[in-house]
Amino acid sequence: MMEKKFAFTLAQNLLVMGIVFSFLIFVVFIPFYNNFQLKKSVVTYRTVYSKLLEANRMYAIIDSQEQDVYDTSLPINTFVETYFTPYLSIANYCKGDQSGCWNFPLYKDLKNTKYFNKSLYTIVLDDNTILGFHKEPKKNLVSVIVDTNGLEGRNTLGQDVFVFSFYNNKIRPKLCKASVYENAKIKDGIHFGGYDDCGIPYDTYDYKDLIRKDIPDGCSKKSEESKYGFGVGAACGALLYKNLWVIDNNYPW
Repeated sequence: MMEKKFAFTLAQNLLVMGIVFSFLIFVVFIPFYNNFQLKKSVVTYRTVYSKLLEANRMYAIIDSQEQDVYDTSLPINTFVETYFTPYLSIANYCKGDQSGCWNFPLYKDLKNTKYFNKSLYTIVLDDNTILGFHKEPKKNLVSVIVDTNGLEGRNTLGQDVFVFSFYNNKIRPKLCKASVYENAKIKDGIHFGGYDDCGIPYDTYDYKDLIRKDIPDGCSKKSEESKYGFGVGAACGALLYKNLWVIDNNYPW
């Protein structure tokens, strides 16, 4: 009788320990792991920014051109091969067919919407970071999607996938009145995050505006998709930049 009672008590204890252990994994370990992975992805995103700036600096020196000036009217292949491929350490690249560089879908946004065709020209760097370049037809909107951990990870905007956009004041997208662009005071060059429905880069917004839920492609699961953007979460790079790279409670986990 005592043996049965002991066995029953032991089974109860093991069950309780299993529940507690599962709870600790769910409450402590998973958030900690996700936080670590996000911080790691943000570091890679910033590193890519430095590499793109260095590529532009090399281009400007070799071709005697101004820095931070990108001709966004160029076809996407010409754009990438003018400003980046000669100056980056590349392991692989894909023109046209993207299957050799990406999984499909390429990525998901914060609402779990899947995206298949946003990259038109892809560079895979020697550290396996994927850069997928995109141009919106006839609008001079050029951007690059950065998958910070290559074919691994969640492949989700704002988590391990981020966006940079390129802007040239002499080649504005003309989606809104000229005064809208003038008032935004947009600098030429590379910008953190995607752009709004006027083609204005999100890193020109204030932090308090970026955390609003009504911004298209905003860094919130409650945002709506932009007309010309990359999905909900494309503004997350701008939000991090404006918050000095601090991941606070306004950030979507």
